[in-house]
Amino acid sequence: MSTPSYPLANAPYAQAAALVNGDGTVVRAQGVVEVRRIADGSYSVQVSKDIDLDKAVLMASLIGRADASVPAQIYINPQETSGDPHTFGVTTYAGAARVDSPFTVIVP
Repeated sequence: MSTPSYPLANAPYAQAAALVNGDGTVVRAQGVVEVRRIADGSYSVQVSKDIDLDKAVLMASLIGRADASVPAQIYINPQETSGDPHTFGVTTYAGAARVDSPFTVIVP
């Protein structure tokens, strides 16, 4: 595996963790190989090959909101694999619209 282009995170009790900007760029991470922005509010997160996502409990959280009057949601789709068993999807919403939002993911 090549050296990541982002700083490593300190998440001692996680197999993988990342802080991700709304445009899909990784601020810092550990155990995350790549994050790709697929479309508005839709991301693909790939973790290291030694992490078994079939046994993992994935967690994600939004970071802040541009408009606090609009409900915001984040969803994880473990079936969004793109053919890779080490990849899962994250989707962020403001109201009913998919919007790019910063978020964190953790694979404990």
